[in-house]
Amino acid sequence: MLIDATLLVNDPEIIAGLLNGTLKRFGSVIREAGTGQIVRHLAETPGLTEKLMALPFNPVMGGASLVLDGIGHGVTIHKLNQVQRTLSSVLQLSQIAAGASVLNLGVSAIGFAYMGYKLHQIQKSLDTIQKSMEAGFDRIDERLNTLSGQLAYLHLLVEDSRQEQRRLGQAIAELHRAVLIKEMADLRAELLDRSRHPGSSSRETLKVASRVRMVLSDQAMQAPPELDARIMLIADIAIQGWAAATATEAYLLLEEGAFQEAQQVLSFEIPRFQDSASRWSSVLLADDRLQLSTAYRFAAPRFEQYITQERVERIAYISPHDSGLLDNQIRRRKNDAEVEFEMFHSLQLDAGWLHRQVASAEFLDSLSELSARLEGLQAFAEMCDRTEAKNSHELLPSNERELGLYLLPDNRG
Repeated sequence: MLIDATLLVNDPEIIAGLLNGTLKRFGSVIREAGTGQIVRHLAETPGLTEKLMALPFNPVMGGASLVLDGIGHGVTIHKLNQVQRTLSSVLQLSQIAAGASVLNLGVSAIGFAYMGYKLHQIQKSLDTIQKSMEAGFDRIDERLNTLSGQLAYLHLLVEDSRQEQRRLGQAIAELHRAVLIKEMADLRAELLDRSRHPGSSSRETLKVASRVRMVLSDQAMQAPPELDARIMLIADIAIQGWAAATATEAYLLLEEGAFQEAQQVLSFEIPRFQDSASRWSSVLLADDRLQLSTAYRFAAPRFEQYITQERVERIAYISPHDSGLLDNQIRRRKNDAEVEFEMFHSLQLDAGWLHRQVASAEFLDSLSELSARLEGLQAFAEMCDRTEAKNSHELLPSNERELGLYLLPDNRG
C-alpha cells in the first residue's frame, strides 16, 4: 500500500474531533467543520460488507451503542469502551435513510455483492409495500419506530387515505413492468456476476453500468418534485439506481487505474445529482409561512422524537435556502420556526401533517447522504490521480488487514 491506513477506533484525535464538532463526516470523507478541508477518507476492508449482509440486522443502521469489531474471519458485535460505543453517533450514522445504504459508507473494494444485494432489497421492499397497500393497513405509529426501513416514508404519505393506498399499490405494480426495474435488474445481474468472478474483464459491466446510469438519471431528472407518494416512489427508485450505477462505473474505472475517466464520469453526474437534490428540497421544504420554509423547522421540539439533529444538518446541506449559513443565522431560523409553531392551534398540525413532514425528511435525507457519498468518491478519485498508484486497490486496506473501517490520509501535496 502506498499510504498508511489506520483503524478508525484506534485514532483518538479523529474521534475527539468528531465528538467535539471540529470534524464532520460527509459521505465517505471526514472534513474540518469550519473550512470543509478533507482530512481523512473512510475505507472498508475487503469482505466487510459481505459480513454485514450476513447479519440478522444492519449494525450500521442500528443502535448507536453497537460497533463492529473484526475477530479472525468473522464479525462479532461488542459493547466496547465509551468512545467506541459512540462511533456510529459520532459518524452521524444513527439516522440515515435506507436509500443511502445502496452505497457503502466508505470506499470499499467496490462491494459488488453488497450493491447487488441492496438493489434486490429495494425490489423486495416494493413487493412488501404493494401487498400492504392492497390489503390496507393501520397502526401507522408503529412505522415511526422503523423509519430507516426501505421506502417506509411511502406509508406515512398515504396512511390517511385508502384510495391513495390503492393508487400507490397500482403504481408499484406498474413500476415492476417499467424500464426502471428492468435496468436495475440488469445492473444487479452484472454486479452479482462480477462478485462471483472477480478476476474477469470489467468491460461488459462497465457497459451496463454506463447504460443504467444514463437511463435512470434521465428518469430521475424528469420526475417533477412534488409531495406525492407515486411521484416520489418513481423518483426515489430512479435516484437510488442512478447513484448505484454511477458509483459502480467509477469504482470499475478506478480499479483499472483509469483515474481521469472516473473523474470525468463523477464530474458530469455529481452536479446533476446535486441539482436534483436541490430542486426536491426547495419543493418539499416550501411552506406558505416563510418562517417554516427551512430545513431547520425539523429542529423544533415537536420533531425531536422522530428527526435527529444530524438529519436536520444533512437536509440543510442540500437546501439552497439553508446551506452555508452562519451559526447565528441558523439559530435565528430555528427560533423563528419554533415561535411560528407555537402560534398554531394544535388541530392545524395533526398526526397526518406530522407524518408528511417526517416522510419528507426521510426522502431528503436519502438525497443528501447519496450526494455526499458520491462527492466522497470523487474526492477519492482525485486522490488516486495524485498518487503513483497503478489502481485504487493499492490505496485501500488489503485482505490481510483486520476487518473494520479505516482512515486514509488525504495526502494533498
